[in-house]
Amino acid sequence: MRNAEQAAPVLTRADAEDFLYREARLLDEGHWREWQKLFMPDALYWLPSSAAPEVDPDNYISIIYDDMDLLNERLGRLESGACHAQIPSSRTLHMIGNVMVSAAENHVVVFSNQVIHEYRSNTQSRFYPLQAFPAHCEHHLRWHACEWKMAFKKVQLLNCDGEIFDLSFLI
Repeated sequence: MRNAEQAAPVLTRADAEDFLYREARLLDEGHWREWQKLFMPDALYWLPSSAAPEVDPDNYISIIYDDMDLLNERLGRLESGACHAQIPSSRTLHMIGNVMVSAAENHVVVFSNQVIHEYRSNTQSRFYPLQAFPAHCEHHLRWHACEWKMAFKKVQLLNCDGEIFDLSFLI
């Protein structure tokens, strides 16, 4: 058993896939607080609104750019029942592929492609009942307290600079 001070183990592609599958399952099943525990306390969760690869989130508008305090507020709104954009609640299904692992100085970068399918049973014609959100994802994982944690998560939606009808669920 490793402790938090020991060097991180090698993260294989299979390990990275298992991490991503676990994250997807937590999101798909609505276990948001368990999903939140996958993040480091100083982590960032980012959905840029530009397809440009070198966009600086501090100087350009984002769809989401949450530190853990803002993510905690976001989860609180979803759990409160007062998040009217989520009535009825979305059901999601994440499909993950093209996983690649790259070592960095003090973390591991995991690249993947994902398609997030969202279904909402509703009668409002302005909403599409089934939507697909293809994305390039980047996770920076750090070894902390004997497990891999997200220090950074970026979801680059393929249509981030296009029309997005309703993105009120967790991606």
